[in-house]
Amino acid sequence: MPDLTTDDGGMRMGEGRKVKLSERTADRLCELIMDERQFTPGSKLPNENELSEALHVSRTTLREAISFLVAQGVLEIRRGKGTFVTEDLPASAVDLTALSNLRSRVRARDLFEMRLIFEPATVALACQRATDEELAQIRQKAERMERIAKAGGDWPLADQEFHMAIIKASHNEYMRRLYPIINGAVNEILQVSVNRAHMQSIAIADNYMILDFLMQRDEAGARHAMSIHIRHLLNTLKG
Repeated sequence: MPDLTTDDGGMRMGEGRKVKLSERTADRLCELIMDERQFTPGSKLPNENELSEALHVSRTTLREAISFLVAQGVLEIRRGKGTFVTEDLPASAVDLTALSNLRSRVRARDLFEMRLIFEPATVALACQRATDEELAQIRQKAERMERIAKAGGDWPLADQEFHMAIIKASHNEYMRRLYPIINGAVNEILQVSVNRAHMQSIAIADNYMILDFLMQRDEAGARHAMSIHIRHLLNTLKG
């Protein structure tokens, strides 16, 4: 397949910032989907060998980028079939390449203040609208995040999947599309935080607190629990 790097032979990234190659690869895939229309909603991505060669990255890097975009709801993996662009991703969707600019400009405090506005309302909607199956999936995501964290794995990504499951259960399409913009930049902050180990233990406990209220469909309790969780992380960043 053709070379999918940018015209200068590289992948775009904000000036003056250091990011993982997998994150730059995820940004490039977003550009190919949202800006250049190389891959349309519902279309299948090329196989791993072809795509990694076209992007000039290793298969490991590509897998990490795809995992990130799956967590954001941009891509989906269909067992036995491959990786696809999310079917209901419209051409007018929020430009996910804005993640690059957000990472280079926005302060951690700004991002977490945005989450304080956004996520408590979302979890309250999930209490109202989530199906029993969706609640079970949210529980599975919380348990998976704990297992990955205790095994020394990439718990921030697993934590994103937990929160994304809540967003989906709110059944609000605009919230679902806004979440990747907010949380993509938050994830980078968590990845480099000096207090990451402390954040991990807080996130596990808080996720179960949120889950308990969700399972009871207690809107006020879930809203308050989510606010506490985000304030915990914000205070840890300050510390």
